[in-house]
Amino acid sequence: MLYYNFKNYDGFKDLFGTIKHGNNTQSRKNRILLAYLKDKNLLHQAAAGNDYSFLHISSMAELEQRMQNEILISGNEDESLPYELHLMGKTYYSIIYETDGNDGLCEDGDSKCVRYHNHRTGKIFKMKAGKLYRHLILETEFGKTLPEQVITYLCEEFAAKWQAFTMGRLPKNKLYVNQEFERIYSSKYCEGDFCSCMVDKGYHGFYEKSVNASAAYLENEKGKIIARCIIFNEVKDQDGKVYRLAERQYATGDNHILKRALADALIRGGYIDGYKKVGASCNEANAFVSINGESLSDRKFRIACDLDWDDDLSYQDSFKSYSMSARIADNYCYGDIDLGITEGSLNNAEEDGCYDSYHGYDCDETVLVYVHGEEYDCDSDNLGDFVWIDSEGEYHHRDDVSECPECGGYFLKSETCYSEVTDDNYCCEECREKAEKEYKDANWYYSDYDGEYFEEEDDIAYYWRWNREKEEYEKKTISVSSLRSLLYSDDFFEFDNECFDRVNPATNLPYGYKLIKTVA
Repeated sequence: MLYYNFKNYDGFKDLFGTIKHGNNTQSRKNRILLAYLKDKNLLHQAAAGNDYSFLHISSMAELEQRMQNEILISGNEDESLPYELHLMGKTYYSIIYETDGNDGLCEDGDSKCVRYHNHRTGKIFKMKAGKLYRHLILETEFGKTLPEQVITYLCEEFAAKWQAFTMGRLPKNKLYVNQEFERIYSSKYCEGDFCSCMVDKGYHGFYEKSVNASAAYLENEKGKIIARCIIFNEVKDQDGKVYRLAERQYATGDNHILKRALADALIRGGYIDGYKKVGASCNEANAFVSINGESLSDRKFRIACDLDWDDDLSYQDSFKSYSMSARIADNYCYGDIDLGITEGSLNNAEEDGCYDSYHGYDCDETVLVYVHGEEYDCDSDNLGDFVWIDSEGEYHHRDDVSECPECGGYFLKSETCYSEVTDDNYCCEECREKAEKEYKDANWYYSDYDGEYFEEEDDIAYYWRWNREKEEYEKKTISVSSLRSLLYSDDFFEFDNECFDRVNPATNLPYGYKLIKTVA
């Protein structure tokens, strides 16, 4: 623990401890970050280079930012990666791929793919953003050292940001920043379900009267709101620095891409200095990041808040600790009144009873569930949208879960083991390796000599291997590259366009050569 950013076991529990839930299950915080810090090569590299800064990473936002920066630096310093890819204002390097004047944007408007030039074929193609980013990571020396869990996480984040980036450049979605709080909380003006317990409740007056805030939202070509959030216009940290922070985003169908598109539009419009991180941990009060993606989790934020017991109160995700005497709400538990309630006012709050924050109604008993990494309390009698994952000990939304094509078990898409061989996702390394073996057996070509599979038939040749026990030749496979090397070094012998690994020393001809030729 001397090397890490926590002093003792209590510090470890604060960052990575398990959380017990009402259904007698538990989950661990920051699992992917913990997987990174536990990687056996990381401590060795830190000690060898006398640089322990990577061991001090303490949030997912910081992990993503540091890994991205190191991948960029590693690619830039590698002279074997000659081609540049300009993606979202950053330059990556590759031995094969390069972007053209479109900077990765597809001409057909496909927001999930990146347009690139392949220097091996000389042609323009497009590839799924996450898959391309995986290639770029693994082409760098730094990227090759990362654990699979971290690589998968980085690819998922890049793919989501790329889609938001490209969608934000489409003219059909229009950004508004104003005081229309009633509009953004009305199902009449919103497209579909925003998975928000505050819709149509009439509690929007909180933002009009009690705090300094703005309504921010995207409208589609039909004039319907597809993503919205609240901007707190005067947020102060512990040093007195003032920020404009976008609170947690909500979108049609809880779509993370639309949430990212909203944040991206606000950044490009110069409306905010930071925003609530999209996806995992967005429900945490300190999960803010700057417009550059740097973590702001170490900042203690507060806002002026003028709220009395009977005033309208809309559920608060971040500034949920309220001091009525100081008229301040904060995200670090200075205040003694909880604003994270759904009853509409402080007077109406009840300690007893349960509220289904996923469906938006009161019930007898709730179970903790996860939707795109966000925590909700869900009616224990209405779990049809969720799947229990044994390996996680948690309920997760069906949209976040995949069924392993190898073993049939459920697993989180964010923790998938992707196979470039089968172009499919698996629950674990064991299933991936087994599926790849089965796929290669059926579709690739095996070299008996090399003990490897080769994708193209032209990469394989045949030779005659001498079996001493049977005293006869057996026809076997060998890679073309290995065969060429062996023939060049005189370890193999060629007669009449056939290759042999052993010949009769008495004749310098293959054993039974005439017989083989007769049979052939």
